[in-house]
Amino acid sequence: MGAVDPVRERRTRHRARRSGALRTLSGVLAAGMVALVVGLVVAWVVALHEGSPGPGAATLLVHAGTAVVAVVAQVYADRTPGPRGALAASGVVVAVGAVLTLEWLL
Repeated sequence: MGAVDPVRERRTRHRARRSGALRTLSGVLAAGMVALVVGLVVAWVVALHEGSPGPGAATLLVHAGTAVVAVVAQVYADRTPGPRGALAASGVVVAVGAVLTLEWLL
């Protein structure tokens, strides 16, 4: 039975998550976009079975694409310290804000 190596124990495979208001906000927005896509898909399926109009293919694709981009950028922001991580988190906020504004308010 070997002893635990303290140096090896400190090493991790992934960097620690970075905390902060910007990264917290961008994480919430990324998760919210994923939840919105799930809700839109459910609404599309229900509308399809009922024979009523529902969200169109373009709406589903725009929201799904934004959700994928937001999650990937958020993972990068969580694992990257400094300005590059902050820029990725800002990109999440801008992308989600743009889709919500263009698709839901205009």
